[in-house]
Amino acid sequence: MRDKSILDIGGKKKNKRGLFDIGLHSQDVKYINIDLSTNPDIVSDATKIPLPARSADVIIMGEILEHVPEPLKVLKEGYRLLKPGGYIIATVPFMYPVHADPEDFGRYTDYYWKDAAMKLGFSDIVIERQGGMFAILALAVQHFFRAKGKTWGPIQNPLVNFLMWLDKHTQAPLLLDWTTGYGLVFRK
Repeated sequence: MRDKSILDIGGKKKNKRGLFDIGLHSQDVKYINIDLSTNPDIVSDATKIPLPARSADVIIMGEILEHVPEPLKVLKEGYRLLKPGGYIIATVPFMYPVHADPEDFGRYTDYYWKDAAMKLGFSDIVIERQGGMFAILALAVQHFFRAKGKTWGPIQNPLVNFLMWLDKHTQAPLLLDWTTGYGLVFRK
């Protein structure tokens, strides 16, 4: 993504969530956040970012859309900020524990995300399920041990690894209907 203008909405310069480590690949990354402790370049609500229209090639929204009461408004602001041909890359949880950051408002299906993207005028809409039923079970196991305040590595680690192996090798359509979340790519 060298020489691209990138906005990381809700992102953090350090202690990043997810795998969006874009800082090494571009000189023009602006971090936008309402949380001053994340050291944002721009302190702003995600629905009213003080930048001109068509100012970004890429917008990253890593695990932010569940933390806003109206995700469609955030996507609309992203659309406004994108240059023609630009795209939003986002991740959103689905079967994942409620977590405040500072609040947690919702979980939406792939039908919602496709409908929202189409209503806003995005094209080349790609929505991928991230983890299946066994990944959900692995997450539950991890949270169970965390709740007990113990890691119990000899039991926990092989069990989680086995569940993740099953998740990668699952082909049954009924089991593929479950997901931990979605990866979203919307092109303007």
